[in-house]
Amino acid sequence: MELSHAHSKQFFGPRTYAARMARIVSAPRMFFREYAETGHLFLPVFALVLSGGFYACTSLLVHACPQPMAALMIFFINAAGMPVLAAGMGYAVSRMILRRRIGFGRFFGIYAWAAAVVLPLAWVPYLVLFAEVWRWWLIGAGLMIVCGLRRWQAFLVVVLTLGAMI
Repeated sequence: MELSHAHSKQFFGPRTYAARMARIVSAPRMFFREYAETGHLFLPVFALVLSGGFYACTSLLVHACPQPMAALMIFFINAAGMPVLAAGMGYAVSRMILRRRIGFGRFFGIYAWAAAVVLPLAWVPYLVLFAEVWRWWLIGAGLMIVCGLRRWQAFLVVVLTLGAMI
């Protein structure tokens, strides 16, 4: 798939990032309906990297670390890596238990968008609890809308993925 130069600027710009984050917050179901139509993987990855970078920098401000660069990298790898791990586990659960053939890219896009919108809030110590619940709700909503899972199937994938990660 080839993008035009003008479209690629819009696709990766900070305005697009901010607009998408606002769209997820204000109308998550409508956002996932729109994402189901396009299914691009570049923008969720870009949003996850930006949000992960923000999370890493702000977490470094909250935690006093003797080696700040090492801590920054650990915070970033944790922020960006956990959605990848969770998407892999959720994908495996859906394949084994539900026998659904959904592409991993769609799965990863849902998990990446949910993490990208939550990470800018997750560095605040007690807000992380609310943010995590919201992240998993977004994942469940995304699974229903983007992947066509029924409510109980999405709930099962979320619960089993959470259980496996814990």
